[in-house]
Amino acid sequence: MANSTITASVFVMNLDGGLDEKGEQILLAKSFRNIKPAASYDGLLAVAQQLAPLQKHALLSIERNDTAEITG
Repeated sequence: MANSTITASVFVMNLDGGLDEKGEQILLAKSFRNIKPAASYDGLLAVAQQLAPLQKHALLSIERNDTAEITG
């Protein structure tokens, strides 16, 4: 059976960059690398809520992108 171990984690805040000339939304992303693999989703949400008012653009969503090593 295969096992996986998270080796890296990136926390991304997606921000509203307004609209382009075609009326499509511009998505701006701020990435924070070296997030502890054990960080909880609740903890990341709390961080995003604290950082959001400090940003020039409005917060649209947050993501967590994990990289995992799969072993057999």
